[in-house]
Amino acid sequence: MKIINILFCLFLIMLNGCNSNDNETLKNNATKQSKSRQKRDLEQKEEVPQEKPKSKEELLREKLSEDQKIHLDWLKTALTNAGEFDTFLQYDVSKIKTALDHIKTELDKCRGKQNADQQKNTFKQTVQGALSGGDIDRFPEQASSLCDILLP
Repeated sequence: MKIINILFCLFLIMLNGCNSNDNETLKNNATKQSKSRQKRDLEQKEEVPQEKPKSKEELLREKLSEDQKIHLDWLKTALTNAGEFDTFLQYDVSKIKTALDHIKTELDKCRGKQNADQQKNTFKQTVQGALSGGDIDRFPEQASSLCDILLP
């Protein structure tokens, strides 16, 4: 019986020695994994600050009033041909603001009138034709609604 107890104790001591090596290996692996996670997290954080450059429309919107933004959206629906709106965005900001203010003035003339929607659609076509000429300086002269001419 003494021999069995001694052998059993030796077996437990050997088993305990093997486990201690495994624990150190696990700790080393855990620290390596945590370091690699930290590096990966740092790389991801560094990628976040890179922003996409803003489009010309977004840059213009920052310089416009709320009314002008509304009429820019309206103008975007009016200029349906490929590249027309992009061409419009190439103009100087002051000229664009003048054109948007003119659009607002003309559309305000149509408010409360009979056939206002039809007159606004006609004005849309007029705007499209006036801007297709490529001369934004003459836009207020070329694009006028018929709302103030037609009967209410």
